[in-house]
Amino acid sequence: MALLDTSRRDVKWTRQVLTLFLVQLSNWRWSWPQMLLTGMLAPLLTVLTLGFFARTSGDAALTYALSGSIVMALLFETQSKIASNFAFMRETGALEFFASMPLRRESLMLASLAAFTLLALPSVFVTTLLGAWLLNVTLSPPWFAVVLLPLLVLPSAGIGAFIGNRSRSLEQASSTSLAVTLSLLALGPVAVPAHLLPEPLVWAGYLNPAFYAASLVRGSLLGGDLATVGRDVLALMAIALLAWALARRAMQWRT
Repeated sequence: MALLDTSRRDVKWTRQVLTLFLVQLSNWRWSWPQMLLTGMLAPLLTVLTLGFFARTSGDAALTYALSGSIVMALLFETQSKIASNFAFMRETGALEFFASMPLRRESLMLASLAAFTLLALPSVFVTTLLGAWLLNVTLSPPWFAVVLLPLLVLPSAGIGAFIGNRSRSLEQASSTSLAVTLSLLALGPVAVPAHLLPEPLVWAGYLNPAFYAASLVRGSLLGGDLATVGRDVLALMAIALLAWALARRAMQWRT
């Protein structure tokens, strides 16, 4: 915490993010193995369950099953964890402590995003590789996939921070985030092709960040339609800006 010397009112923004990133990681130094285990189980079970039914619907359904499982891994490990983390910081007074220091609230949000994204990577990699093998889906990422894929977590981080800051308790934040995660996975063609869904759910997908995230996964990792990549990137950026703005307003900070 020496990097966050309160006697200086001009602590560099990058220094703030780096220090808070290390603080967030240190808070999970004892429980990260359990986080990795639980973060892998749900997506892999989803791969197996959806894959069982998708095999009768063609290769497109298998691709949707895998992309939906990858998005599930990201949502559980970023949105849910960030929501619980911010609710925990509010309960323990850590958020009030950070707010009393010469820090920007955006630094804390970005540091939390970076920390939980790093913790989510093993789950995402295992889900992607094992899922592709189990479903016999070919991975064909283009060169720009590494640049685009970080966009997947931006909306979910803002949603998680908003839930955590608006919840009255850790338990409420956890249950609300779980409900939102399951809703995002069900609204629109995220893990199931559009032709297998009722039309109202398909239309609801156009407001769902998970729909664009899954579409971007298919276009950038699974050899899908590259023509939709630009649409997905713009939609995710727009939803992320809205979610982060709402999270910023919900976070109690010094004026």
